[in-house]
This record gives sequence, structure tokens and C-alpha cells, in this order.
Amino acid sequence: MYMKVTWVFILSMSSILDMTGCLPDKHLLSWLKPNPINILTLNAPPYFDSDLPQKMVTNLGDTAFLKCKVINLRNRMVSWLKTDPLQIISSGMYTFIKDPRYSSEYMEEENTWVLRITKVEYEDSGMFDCQVNTDPLMTYTVSLKVVKKDYRQFLNDAPQYAAEPSVKILRGYEHLVKAGSVLNLTCVVTTPTSYNQMTRWLRNDRIVTPKTGVSLLSENTPHSSVSCLIIHRVQHRDAGSYVCAAGDMGHDMAVVGIIEEVKPLKSFLTYDMMIPVIVLLSISSLIIVLGLIRTVARNNEETDSCSNRKSEV
Repeated sequence: MYMKVTWVFILSMSSILDMTGCLPDKHLLSWLKPNPINILTLNAPPYFDSDLPQKMVTNLGDTAFLKCKVINLRNRMVSWLKTDPLQIISSGMYTFIKDPRYSSEYMEEENTWVLRITKVEYEDSGMFDCQVNTDPLMTYTVSLKVVKKDYRQFLNDAPQYAAEPSVKILRGYEHLVKAGSVLNLTCVVTTPTSYNQMTRWLRNDRIVTPKTGVSLLSENTPHSSVSCLIIHRVQHRDAGSYVCAAGDMGHDMAVVGIIEEVKPLKSFLTYDMMIPVIVLLSISSLIIVLGLIRTVARNNEETDSCSNRKSEV
């Protein structure tokens, strides 16, 4: 009986084989279909899905959606940057750019990271990098071109300029950050010649490497480089001196201090205590008023008594 059932199963499966000798996807059993979590790919490095479009054209005033899909991301961080001018837009779900039209989103069903730009302007045209904080960094570039609805007017590329060589950590020397918040240290390296050296971060003379909760973002152009060190939830152990070292170009240092969030003092009177206190104050006030009335009445009686004695005399 068992052999008969087995042969029936084999014959039924062979009847739906296509001409190439493969089962169509709709006839595959669920455990035979490919899935994003596979024992053969658990230890594989992350990689980008190249099927998504890398050239986007959006009408002026519309909303642009730049998409980036990373396979085997695991605990790494996805960030969006704009290359020219250099701007760090987001890291994970945190948005650092001040422009409220930019937002970073994650489409869980499609396992896709989306950079949304509403009411696009000509200045939004350019190259955008989707980065993963691996070592070295992985980058997936998506271009955006904003046009008029007649598709004839394009934004020209901004001219490049040469700057004096320098290494600078933005926002000054001292950085005070509340415990549990996000720390973002941005280092800008400018040089009149071609810059092809790696920028490194050191904390208390130790090299900082990407890990869970710590992201390193970088972007290079022919005459400048931007490197960002982001700690997504700072703790007291993250305090200390941070150095941005740019090889032969020099370095810059910043000191980070962690402060506790000051919480307002709670009132010693709770809601349950308010009614007894009000009643007690009312009774005390009434007693004081009655005492004053009694004192005034006694003084009036004494005055009348003195007046009567004088009149008798």
C-alpha cells in the first residue's frame, strides 16, 4: 500500500513538471521555496539587491522615493548620504538633516529601506548613497534628477571649488550629550589636491570600529571628505576624547561629556492628600476667624464697662 501511494505522488509531481524539468513556483512546496532566512546564507555577508532602479526622475514638486534593499543585513545599520554637496541624511530610522522634507523609512514586508523626499526641488537632484556599516563600507548609489513636467529643464551640476587643507570636527571642541541620546561627531577634511586617504576615529587613543550601536559613515569627493561617528545610545562609558585622524592631513580632537537628564522634582502632595489638607486649612482658618471675633467682642465689652463706671461717678 505504501509503495502505491509513493508511486501516485511521483506520477502526480511529474505531471506538473515543465519542459525544462523544473517545477513551476506555484507548485513548489512551501519548504522547497527559497526564503530570506536560509541555513546556507545565515553566515553570508550582506549584499545589495541590484534589481531596484538606480536612476530616478521625478517631477518638480512631487515626492521622490529612493529605495535600497540589503540582504543578510542582520544587526548592521543602513544610512543615506548625499554626495554633492556632502550631507549625512539618516542612519537607521534617525534623520539628521534639518530639512523636514527628508525622512528615512523601512518597509518590513519588502525588506527595503526608503529615502522619502517630499515636494522635491531642483536642488534635490544629485547622487545618493545607501551605506551599510561594514568594514569596508558597502555603498549602493541611487541618482535623482528633478525635472519640469515637460522633461526638458535639468539641474546643472554645481561647480567644484578648491579649499584650504584642513581637518575639522564640527560643533566645537566640547560636546555635552545626555545619557541615552544620539551622539553624532562629524569630521570634514578639505584639501586642494586629490584626497584618497582613509579617515579614522580614535577614542582615548583606541581605534573605533563599526559594531552594534556604533556607525561609521563616510563620503569622499575629489577635494573633500566627510566622516561621521554615530553612537545611537550613549552611555557614561562613551565619554572621553575623540580624534579624527586624516593621515598626512593632520587631525582634530573633541571631548565628549555625558550628562544625566535632569528630572523635575515630584510634589510631596499627592492627589489623595489634597482633600485632607484643604479641609484642615479650612478648619484652621475658621478657628482663627472665630478667635478674632471673640477677641473683638471681649474688647468691646470692656470698653462699655469702663464707660458705664465713668457715667456713674
